[in-house]
Amino acid sequence: MFLARQHAALLPKQAAGLASLPNAILTRIAGRFKTEEEYTPHVNLELEQKYDLPIHQLLTRMPVGSNEGAMVMEQYVGHVPCNGALVPTVTGDRLSNGVATVAVDSASPIVHLGVYLGLGTRHETKASAGVLQVMKHAWLGTTTRRTLVGGAREPIQCGANIAFTPGRDVTSITASCPRDKADLVLDHMVQNLICPEFFNHELHTPIARAAQTSAAELANPLNRMLDQAHQLAYRGTGLGRSLYYAGNSGLDRDACLDFALENFRDSNNIAVVGVGFDADTVNVLADEFLWSLEGGSVSSPPSAWTGMREAHIEAPGAGGRALFLSEGAPVGSKEALTLDLIGYLVGGSSAPSVARGAVQTKLAVAAGAVVGGPFTSEAVNISYRDSGMFGLSVSAANGAELGDVLKSSIGVIRGVGQGVTDEELQGAKNRLKLSVLNERSSVSGVLNSTATEALAGGAARSAGDVCAAIDALTAEDVVAVAKKVATSQPVLVTYGSAEDMPIQRELI
Repeated sequence: MFLARQHAALLPKQAAGLASLPNAILTRIAGRFKTEEEYTPHVNLELEQKYDLPIHQLLTRMPVGSNEGAMVMEQYVGHVPCNGALVPTVTGDRLSNGVATVAVDSASPIVHLGVYLGLGTRHETKASAGVLQVMKHAWLGTTTRRTLVGGAREPIQCGANIAFTPGRDVTSITASCPRDKADLVLDHMVQNLICPEFFNHELHTPIARAAQTSAAELANPLNRMLDQAHQLAYRGTGLGRSLYYAGNSGLDRDACLDFALENFRDSNNIAVVGVGFDADTVNVLADEFLWSLEGGSVSSPPSAWTGMREAHIEAPGAGGRALFLSEGAPVGSKEALTLDLIGYLVGGSSAPSVARGAVQTKLAVAAGAVVGGPFTSEAVNISYRDSGMFGLSVSAANGAELGDVLKSSIGVIRGVGQGVTDEELQGAKNRLKLSVLNERSSVSGVLNSTATEALAGGAARSAGDVCAAIDALTAEDVVAVAKKVATSQPVLVTYGSAEDMPIQRELI
């Protein structure tokens, strides 16, 4: 305390000026300062005097101990105000040319950018099938403004890794970088929207990589089954187009440029999301690099649900898998949120799948009563902008028991249509809200969820808004949606050992 008072007493003298200092000291230390100049201190004098208090008034000693009688340590806790927001605010806007912007403000020095295009493999045709998978590996190639070397090198020099991820309904271009490099990184992310080239000599490697990555993805049985299920449900058009590259020999520079010209110029079909920025900064960045795009009328190819089809994929081994999917609901709709809730009513958990003995849920209990070997059973809910898929993904180590697992799981889903108790409903709501909060606590979750909502025509919602919508769902809503799913025309895809599986009409 003595030193603090002594320091406070000297502060006014520091601000008095330099006249009292000898000229030798002024010349050696102060440099060009003149004796009559006012000295500006490098500390905040008012702030220094503000904290001229006993230390016990600034800090609180708190005992820290685990059990009574255990050793207790003390730590100092400062009464310092928090200048940052505890919950990042989500702000949506739309530029004059139609580009949607979403800002998720935070104080992080590393910012995250996402440019989301409302197009996917559903916009491909038979002639352009696989073009987005090829563009994925050619996105940082030569444009009219940069060479191939510059396009690949400059983002790395900025500490950014730009990822181009095509989907069936939405394609994302994402990157993370230091705040002061955001404009340069965003410029690289959108250049092929503005001035693409896709030279033929640069497409050889991307085509080869597209074939390799697609083959690796399709080696996963679930990916292969989902791709087959989409083709059955939507008859191979629109959402029924394959998500993967299948060796289209007709893809060249002209095909890529034609696809880009037809689909990349519609500014109404683009959303820019910035995590770590305020709304004004995101608007300025989006307007700076996307101002030349104009609103268009690019519409998604229709994807009418057909259903009542089945397919089997041969595979070695004694185990089997099955996908049983009915028509779901569009993204962002109340019905889609209700389907998520139904998934948690029957067997949703933090585990990737509901396996025998791992989680005691309705799906696990129902299937465990009729089979003797290992199995999995989980609900699946996939939403697009104008359609969706909801159903079951099951597997059995013994393929002869696959049909029993599926039939028991279908019975659980249909049982929801008979009604749910208040306790079951509240428990499912709590698990779903936990899932939403966990998803939106990650950068990728925030980027994907807010951008999808903005592209779907709605307002980007915060995690609190989604949780409030979950709380508003009633038992009547759940029963109505469950009955609608039960009357939908499903598709069935089996994989591996499924000789004893019942045919589709025996399951409905």
